[in-house]
Amino acid sequence: MTPKHPPPTPPDLLDTVLNLLSGMGALRQRKMFGGVYIYCDDLFMATVHDNTLYFKANKKTAPEFIELGLPAFSYPKQGGIATLQYYQAPDEVFLSRAAMHRWANKALAAAREDASAKKKR
Repeated sequence: MTPKHPPPTPPDLLDTVLNLLSGMGALRQRKMFGGVYIYCDDLFMATVHDNTLYFKANKKTAPEFIELGLPAFSYPKQGGIATLQYYQAPDEVFLSRAAMHRWANKALAAAREDASAKKKR
């Protein structure tokens, strides 16, 4: 799958992502495990790893990413590969703030739902 509009390249990627996310809420970032984790309103909603932006997903939103052929975030783990519920962002998020917010709001909703489910347990 060749992107029609390639995303920015490092070191501009993180700056571009944070700029396009501005206005969504209280944003903060944290470097961990070889990547940068992006929080909005204290909810972990995205990560930048290996020069790729990934958004949080859940049972409701993962099918949208899968339908577009976007891979889940995975990493080598002792004994195999670990796959997380974070999916590569579609290229369109780099075209406009509206597109970035549309997908980021899905990620934020998934993060809120997961946080709410954890509190109920």
